[in-house]
Amino acid sequence: MTEVVDLESIRDCLRAGLPAPMATCSADGTPHISHISQVEYLDRERVATSRQPFNRTLPHLQSSPFSQALVVRPTTGEQFRLDLRYLHTATAGEEFEAMRANVEAIASQTEQDAALRLRGLDVHRVLRCTRVKRGLSEPKRPPTPDPLVLLEQLARRLERPTSHEEVTRELIDALEDLFGFRDAAVIAPGDIEARSGLIRTAASRRRVVVTANIARARSMAAAVTDGEDPDGALAVTGQAEARSAAAVPLVVGKDVIGVLHLESPKPSAFGGRTEGLLRIVGAHAAAALAARGAPARPLAPDGDPPIELVYYEADDTVLCDSAYIVKGAPGRILWSMLKAHAESGRTQFTNRELRLDESIGLPPGNDNLESRLLALRRRLADIDCGVTLERVGRGRLELGLERPAELTEVPTGVPQARR
Repeated sequence: MTEVVDLESIRDCLRAGLPAPMATCSADGTPHISHISQVEYLDRERVATSRQPFNRTLPHLQSSPFSQALVVRPTTGEQFRLDLRYLHTATAGEEFEAMRANVEAIASQTEQDAALRLRGLDVHRVLRCTRVKRGLSEPKRPPTPDPLVLLEQLARRLERPTSHEEVTRELIDALEDLFGFRDAAVIAPGDIEARSGLIRTAASRRRVVVTANIARARSMAAAVTDGEDPDGALAVTGQAEARSAAAVPLVVGKDVIGVLHLESPKPSAFGGRTEGLLRIVGAHAAAALAARGAPARPLAPDGDPPIELVYYEADDTVLCDSAYIVKGAPGRILWSMLKAHAESGRTQFTNRELRLDESIGLPPGNDNLESRLLALRRRLADIDCGVTLERVGRGRLELGLERPAELTEVPTGVPQARR
């Protein structure tokens, strides 16, 4: 016996990062099934499905407006069938722009931008929602605190800091303490272009963008082409360790002053009501950061010489203004970040990318990266060389330079063994 459920109760199944099979019927009665990459909750009676290239559902909906879609609860595997009646297709407006931002974020993790382009938002009335398959029972969770109470606590905590850097640290700590978001970082404006497509899309569209399941980006890309991959180039380039991610633009007036980036090892960690919560968090964070002005970075007086940094390939020694800083693996790590900063202006880095940087040459397996970074941070903090390295989030570091730097590499024909 089928069980009718309220659409509101399965919001976590919509935009869950799992392609949804959708059954339509042509004018002559021929059934057709397509996989839809996005099924979006609009209100208690309506959902929207994404219309993208290779999606053949629209002609069927225009001749016969009735369809069925199957959505899955990612945490338990429960399946729900939506009986739908097609209403209209939107190609502009708030709801269309919101879905387009999320589709663009998925496209940024593949090489099939054209195949993933959103052409329209097909709006349907939900005639009935039924549970067709039960899944695993979820463990009982403690009662969820009132989100208004948590937001009030966040606002109070962001009132206390007196500098831009202190606001950033307090925000990251509060996100973990209050909302359980352990992987969070504030991306500075100068670093946005060097970051993932999720972050760039959030900044350019000025919208919260969510990837419900990064590992499913390839499946979703293939889904919109009904399994066709014309160029054979659907390759996920996102961050594989995270199961879901969100990017929240920090907007003040006409300016984007940064992006709040969050990751989670759980799928669909930022969908549903959490997305609305993140919008409010982003507004509080942007206001608090803007009120403290730009990050405090000492400006070099006119005529001050640049920092002279020299790297010796023989033993990976790094010198600053002829004074020794560090050598060995920490030297290679520092030099890799300094070169990236010189090339693109980047200041923020992740443990993940450092671990995968082949130029650093960390040993496979137990690379002791965290201990090496800790030693490097302490060394830079102990000496006054104009270079700093601070932890700004879990697994994230920020490189600081008091004034412009000149980098010089000294190669050697007989490189020593790397330690």
